[in-house]
Amino acid sequence: MPRPASAATLFPTLLSLPRPLSLWSFPSQMGFRRPPFYTDFIFLFPNHICRPALSKLGQRREISSWLARWFPKDPAKPVVAQKTPIRLELVAGKTYRWCVCGRSKKQPFCDGSHFFQHTGLWPLKFKAQETRTVALCTCKATQRPPYCDGTHKSEQVQKAEVGSPL
Repeated sequence: MPRPASAATLFPTLLSLPRPLSLWSFPSQMGFRRPPFYTDFIFLFPNHICRPALSKLGQRREISSWLARWFPKDPAKPVVAQKTPIRLELVAGKTYRWCVCGRSKKQPFCDGSHFFQHTGLWPLKFKAQETRTVALCTCKATQRPPYCDGTHKSEQVQKAEVGSPL
């Protein structure tokens, strides 16, 4: 029975086959570069995976659909969680994550709802410098996040329904 050809014996043959350079690219440290030879097959080299090249040099692929679903390009608008701030005592040196999206059930802090509702928004992480009582914004329209600046008293926020974007 004849022994199957190894990749080492096939490789010189494949190099001589005519094939346009634009069909395959190989990953490198600086992104994708074109190979210096022609190839007709996809091979898995050590630390290299061949993939179809893009038709134009420098053209980027769109983000894959599952990634785009979890991390949208255009983030959703924050929603009004409440129309009044929440007053609480922050402990010095403790790190807090303030909800930016307004969808958290643990207002004013994040519970991860932004991720599962695909908002594209992330919590604001901050560290309390001293122990004191502060008013944290829940209307999500403040100009000094996470602290309330009185924006909730504006007509726009008062007319908005709780759970709707401004």
